[in-house]
Amino acid sequence: MKKILLIDDDISSLKGLQMCFSVKHFPTVSATSVLEAQRLLDTEEISLVCTDWDLPGGRSGLDILAYVRERNIPVVFLTGHDEESYEKRALEQGAVRYYVKGQFSYLKFRDDLIELANKE
Repeated sequence: MKKILLIDDDISSLKGLQMCFSVKHFPTVSATSVLEAQRLLDTEEISLVCTDWDLPGGRSGLDILAYVRERNIPVVFLTGHDEESYEKRALEQGAVRYYVKGQFSYLKFRDDLIELANKE
């Protein structure tokens, strides 16, 4: 079964995202750190990763991006960093989308991620 891995150190953001996807009955798993996300990537069938930029321990979503690169799992950033340099860096390193928190429709965001997750 396809699942989206949601990564954010803000628990309330994770709960909101989980609720958004549960309305469409699309399964998600969540992590609050790079280490926790890596464990899930090693044990779960993940079809898409949605990660924040800043993560605990001085780590970032770029660490996740590097970890999944060889697995061909698409990575989407959902972050508070609205500087163009962050978006450029993420996309250059292989992210498929870059969203700035609060600057888009969550319904379109959810539908876009579900579409990406369902691609074979």
